[in-house]
Amino acid sequence: MPHSTVIIIAIFCALMIAVSFAIGLWAKKKATTAQAYFGGTAMFGPLAVGLSSMAGIASAFALVGVPGIIYTSGNAMTFWMLSGAAFAMSYIVLGKKVRAMAEIAPISSLGDICDVRFNNNHVIKALMSVIICLGCVGYLAAQISAGSSLIAQLIDIPPIVAGFLIFGLLTVYTALSGEVGGLLSQAFQGFIMVLAGLVLIIAFFVVTGGFGSVLEAVSAVPEVTGANGVTKTLGAGLLDAWGTMPGGISLTWMLIPILGCVGQPQCLTRMYAVKDPRDLPKAGLVTAVTHTIVGFLAVVAAYAALWLVATGTIDPLVAGDQAIYAFADYLGIWAQVLVYAAVLAAALSSASMFLTSSSTLISKDLTAALGIKIAPEKQIRVSRAFMFILGAVAIVVSIYSSEMVALLGTFGWGTLVSGTFPVFVMGLLWERCNEKGVLCGLLVSLVFNILPLATSFTFPSALPGYFITSALAIAVTVIVSLLTPKQTLSPKLDAVMKL
Repeated sequence: MPHSTVIIIAIFCALMIAVSFAIGLWAKKKATTAQAYFGGTAMFGPLAVGLSSMAGIASAFALVGVPGIIYTSGNAMTFWMLSGAAFAMSYIVLGKKVRAMAEIAPISSLGDICDVRFNNNHVIKALMSVIICLGCVGYLAAQISAGSSLIAQLIDIPPIVAGFLIFGLLTVYTALSGEVGGLLSQAFQGFIMVLAGLVLIIAFFVVTGGFGSVLEAVSAVPEVTGANGVTKTLGAGLLDAWGTMPGGISLTWMLIPILGCVGQPQCLTRMYAVKDPRDLPKAGLVTAVTHTIVGFLAVVAAYAALWLVATGTIDPLVAGDQAIYAFADYLGIWAQVLVYAAVLAAALSSASMFLTSSSTLISKDLTAALGIKIAPEKQIRVSRAFMFILGAVAIVVSIYSSEMVALLGTFGWGTLVSGTFPVFVMGLLWERCNEKGVLCGLLVSLVFNILPLATSFTFPSALPGYFITSALAIAVTVIVSLLTPKQTLSPKLDAVMKL
C-alpha cells in the first residue's frame, strides 16, 4: 500500500476516534444519575438506539471474520446476514416487555430486570452476572485485539501502543459518560459502518456485474494457484448450501446468530433506552435495516474476493480474513479509507458496549447480589474505577495472550445466549418460568461454559459446545419450572407479562 494512502487512512481513522471521544465528553453532562449512567434509560430516539444496537453486535468479526469464513468455507455463512431480521424479531418479541419494566421499577441494568422478574433472588442475579460477564469480557478482548492489530500494521507501531492509544481513549470517554456516551458514540460508529456498506455494495455490482457473474466465474475454475504459491480450491461445491463445512456446523452458524440475537445484551439493554415506548417498532426497523446493510457488505466482500481470485485478477489470499481488504485494495483509496474506518468503528462500538456491560455487571449487579451495599452516589465512581481497571487489563491480555483471546472470542456469543435465554427470553415470554427453573438453567450454563476453559472437556458431538450448552440450559429451565410450583406475580409484573 502506498505511503500516501496509509497516511490518508490513518488521518480518517484518527478523526473518527476524535469525534467519538468528543461525543463521550459531551455526553458526560447527561450521565448524572445512576439510571442514565448505567442504562441510558428512556433517553434516546429510535435512530440512535437502532444504530447503537446494530453497531454493538456487528463487531470486527462481522466485517472481517464473516467474509473470511465465506471465502474459506463457501456459501453457508452467507445465511448469517439473515440475522438482520432477528433484530426486528427481538423488538417484536421482547421489546414491549423489557421497556415496560422501566415503567414499573427503576431499571438501569439487566440485573434490575432480573430482580423485578424473580423476586430479588440474589443467586440468580449473581449467576447471570458471572455468565454474561464471561461472554462480555471475551468479546471485549477480541475487539481490542482486532482493532489494535489493524492500526499497528497500518502505521507500524507495536500493538500494545496501538491498544492503549485507541482503546485507552475509548475507556476514558466511556468511563466518564457511561451508557449515555457509549450509546451515542456507537450510533456514530454505526453510521460509518452503514456508509461503508452502501458504497461497497454498489461498487460490487458495478465491478463484478452481480452475483450471476461471480457464481459463473467461481464454479468454472476447480482451483487457482497464484504466484505467491498459495492454492485456492474453488468450484461449484463451494457454492452449495453447506459449502465445505460439515452440515451440523453450517446449521449452527445459521441458527446461533439469528436466534442468539434475541438474547444479546446489545439488544436487551437498548430496549429500555428508548425514550418513547411507541418508538420501539421504529428502533427495531432501524436496527434490522442497518444490520442487513452491514451484513450484505460482509457477503459481497467475500464473493468479490472469490471473483478476483477466480478471474486471475489477484493471487489467492494467504488468509481468509484478508478478503474484505483485498476487495477494498482492488477498488482503490476511497474504498480502503471506508473499509479500514468501518472495521475500526466495529471494533470500537462493540468494545465500548462490552466494557460498559462488564463493568456494570461487576460493580453494580454482582456486588448487589453478594450483599455488598454501595451508596447510590458512589455507584458511578465505583463503576468508573472498575471500567478503567477492566479496560487496562483487557488491552494487555488482548495483546499478549492471543490464544486466550481466540478462545474467549469464539465462545463469547454462545455464552451470552446460554446466560440470557433462561432469565430474559424464557423469563419474560413464559409466565410459568419460575425461580427454581431459571436457577437450575443458569447453573447448567455456568458449569458447561467454564469446563472448556478450565479443562479439556468437549461434548461428544459435531455441534459446537456453546450450542449444546444453550440448549441444555433452556431445556433444564423448562423442565424444572414445570415440575415446581408456579411463581406468584405482582399485579404490575403480571400486566407486563401479558403485553
